[in-house]
Amino acid sequence: MAKRIKVKSVEEFEDMLQEQDLKISKAIVEVALKNLKAKKRFIPVLEVHVEEDDTIFDITLDRQNLLSTLQQNLEIHERNEDYEGCARIAKAMQELEK
Repeated sequence: MAKRIKVKSVEEFEDMLQEQDLKISKAIVEVALKNLKAKKRFIPVLEVHVEEDDTIFDITLDRQNLLSTLQQNLEIHERNEDYEGCARIAKAMQELEK
């Protein structure tokens, strides 16, 4: 199931993406790890609620990009010194590489 994130504006969400926000990264990783063995190709990851214009964006992850997505998020977790998260991501990456 996708994680919900509320933002005031699209610009706020874009800033969070640009800054590689840990909150977004954790949400992506959590959903990705829960779906390592899923059969669906596209996994709903984020449901972004924009308060300003009352819209919702659904963001999905293509299973074909799962490994590269975990790699990108590993770097974000390393920068934020979330070593428990890093360990979980690294373990999942090893499973996918088998």
